[in-house]
Amino acid sequence: MVGGLQVHEELKDQWRAIAVEHGFELFGVVDAAELAKVPFPPNRCLDTPQGFLADARSVIVLGMHIWDPLQNAVVTSVLPDGRIPFDDVPGSQYYNMYYEIVEARAHRFAETVREAGFKTAVTHFVHAKVAAHLAGLGWIGKQTLVINPTLGPHVRWGCVVTDAVLPYDKPFTEDLCGDCELCIKSCPVGAIAPGYAQGVEPGKKVDFWKCIVPQEMLAEPSQGWVKHAAHYSPRGSHECLICLDACPVGREEHERRVKEYSTKPAG
Repeated sequence: MVGGLQVHEELKDQWRAIAVEHGFELFGVVDAAELAKVPFPPNRCLDTPQGFLADARSVIVLGMHIWDPLQNAVVTSVLPDGRIPFDDVPGSQYYNMYYEIVEARAHRFAETVREAGFKTAVTHFVHAKVAAHLAGLGWIGKQTLVINPTLGPHVRWGCVVTDAVLPYDKPFTEDLCGDCELCIKSCPVGAIAPGYAQGVEPGKKVDFWKCIVPQEMLAEPSQGWVKHAAHYSPRGSHECLICLDACPVGREEHERRVKEYSTKPAG
């Protein structure tokens, strides 16, 4: 048994290194059964790991640094009257740049898991933010984003559900928010309720219909969306990043990288 655990620990380390090659510098593993116990907000198309893979045992959480606003670009069709943004609406069109980037690369990574003889299902429709927290990769901030100690909230997440049993990581426990409420105060439409996200009923911390992000799918979006979401075309914009950018955690490293990536390399 000890030998088997050691093999799995080595396999996990190998997969972590391969994830880095695909652009995921953040890697963690959570027990699929534990993640399935966590309630999630309605109307998000979310499901338990077992909803994607019946014999799911582990969820590999992959985090990628998102460093340019265009990586948050979205293109959407207009929803029919009475339908809820991000719900399952047949015929609607929704393209999100960071989803496409993260999932495409997660599929490439998942080939490694399948080649080792395991089943996989790649998705961002498990409760990815909670999965990242349970995998030890960050704290759920007061704006409900995952805050990584190095990169702050400038990370997007993908998950690979698998029947492989890997050593599970421990949940992230350090409070990275403290008394800070800059994200709450920054929201121009007052969508974020005061206080911590922990202990709040899923879907109640951020007022869904006030938040600027869901407005991108409506025929008549709010004036907050019109004013604060950058637009590229009649149906193209990028998601509101105001509460994300307000967070001071990880800002120094994030801005250092943006400058590095935007500067001609020496030599």
